[in-house]
Amino acid sequence: MNQQEYIDLQAECNTLRGMLAGIPEDRVLSRASLELRLEELEERLADSSALEQEPVKAVLTFSGRPVSGSKGVLAAFAAKALSAFSEAITAVGASHHATLAPTGPVPNRDQYQMMITGTARGSFGFQLQESSAQLEFYQDSTVAKALEATRSLLDGSIGVDDEQLAEAAADMDQRALDKIRGFVSILNDHDATCSLMHADKSFSFRNSGQVRRSLERLSQEYLSESEQALSIRFGGALPHKGSCEFQIEDSKEWLTAKIGPGVENPDAINDHRNEMVEAKMLITQAGRGRPRYKLLELPRWATGDPKVAEP
Repeated sequence: MNQQEYIDLQAECNTLRGMLAGIPEDRVLSRASLELRLEELEERLADSSALEQEPVKAVLTFSGRPVSGSKGVLAAFAAKALSAFSEAITAVGASHHATLAPTGPVPNRDQYQMMITGTARGSFGFQLQESSAQLEFYQDSTVAKALEATRSLLDGSIGVDDEQLAEAAADMDQRALDKIRGFVSILNDHDATCSLMHADKSFSFRNSGQVRRSLERLSQEYLSESEQALSIRFGGALPHKGSCEFQIEDSKEWLTAKIGPGVENPDAINDHRNEMVEAKMLITQAGRGRPRYKLLELPRWATGDPKVAEP
């Protein structure tokens, strides 16, 4: 149940209470169906044990050629930049729940949208907030995760540590990375910089040189992603941590892969340990850094019966 559904249930309960207040107690039959419905809704509300969460907020500000101090920003640039940033957050958020196709509609894109709630001064920018209707009770916000993942990738893109950059990119698919590249490209084209503040963390491009560096390190030539079918054997999976261990054929090195959202039953890996299979992996590599792996789907097991793992 999300917050909007909870609010709707509360409103319906209040309506039913108002209706019952206008029906005399002795009209038992007239009251029965309303009382039954009210009891049902109150049970659903009680079962949710719901406490409303604060919507996730962020501040995105711009500096550079399109910005006039704290007075304003060129509308054409702001529209482009905000649209690109919003598309990036949507793609990153959606990629945490599904493997995105290179083109076409983003699944459940409405769940990853943000609203402009005000302007931000200093350099000129905007206050952003996720819609309260998107929030699930007792679950981490996907928009918050997308903001943090985007901030982490941008931070890695202006540094010198290829391992940091690859690790930040490893949980994103190609489409999400392309959207972030698109946002940075707009900044570069307009000789602009930006700052992103979310929760207790922030990121800033200090100058246009950092924007160019970011674009170079985020390029497909430097930060590469490819889907490959690898002959491997699994050592096991830790679904609660979202990872699994494996060895590539003819290698003695044990590697770790993240488990992608397309893997519906990762526990099955533990029933087929040490069985040689062909697995579809997303391989992410920055510069000359170590590759990162993400398992995209369960392989077709060689046998229908689980293979007993060797001690």
